[in-house]
Amino acid sequence: MSSQFSMAELLKATNNFSSDMIIDHGDSFLLYKAQLSNGLTVAVKKHDPEEFPGFREFRAEVETLGKLRHPNIVKLLGYSASDSGGLFVYEYIERGNLHRLLHESNTQLPWKTRLQIVKGVADALAYLHGLDNRIVHRDIKPRNVLLDSEFQPHITNFGLARRIDSEHSHVSTTCAGDIEYMPPEYSQGLDKATLKGDVYSFGILMLEIASGARPSFPVRLANWACIPKMKMIDSSIRRQDLDEVVVKKYISIACSCANKSSRERPPMTQVVELLNQLST
Repeated sequence: MSSQFSMAELLKATNNFSSDMIIDHGDSFLLYKAQLSNGLTVAVKKHDPEEFPGFREFRAEVETLGKLRHPNIVKLLGYSASDSGGLFVYEYIERGNLHRLLHESNTQLPWKTRLQIVKGVADALAYLHGLDNRIVHRDIKPRNVLLDSEFQPHITNFGLARRIDSEHSHVSTTCAGDIEYMPPEYSQGLDKATLKGDVYSFGILMLEIASGARPSFPVRLANWACIPKMKMIDSSIRRQDLDEVVVKKYISIACSCANKSSRERPPMTQVVELLNQLST
């Protein structure tokens, strides 16, 4: 279970939230690299005070992430909450988010590494979907996948996550997430979050990781990528590292996940089994 930190301790750890300590940012938060008094290096997520008063997303992340234990899900170590804002304290993940490595850096990601990332994210989603009170993440995308020093993935940002009890197949909620990764049924007005919605987002993520191309709306990545041809693979990947049979199977799995029909998408447990059959 996560612990509550004092604001004074986090101010000290971040050098009064110095801009020099910022390692990432989003629409409503800044992420700082910090060192606690015990010497532990952590990441501190500071929400925009104007975005905080609703409190629902903050509470959802504390309650959800604080209880999860999986090697591919970022650990929430603690939090601090007040009327002026909310802070999360996470384990520090060295390489930052996948979006940055795919699109904003010169880091080369070999095919073996990309497949490792995909398998790790799949394992984490299968775990979330297999809990007694299943969890739908609702915001699977490269910015919410952190990579450690060994390029192992860690899913983060559970502010939009919702629990689905064992008696239901969905949870009623408002549409949320980035439209590029949003399943068609969500953008068409469905007010229900389902596990198959996560599967669709994962399929788009798979295609983005393989191709190195960002998905766009309304021309979705899945619309053009569901052709099993080697030429769609990121040109920075060495061709001698690729097995055409494996690549075709990979793309087939991705496209089944990104199927426009939610009924045709496989459950994440099946996706994990299929991915584990792929060699690197």
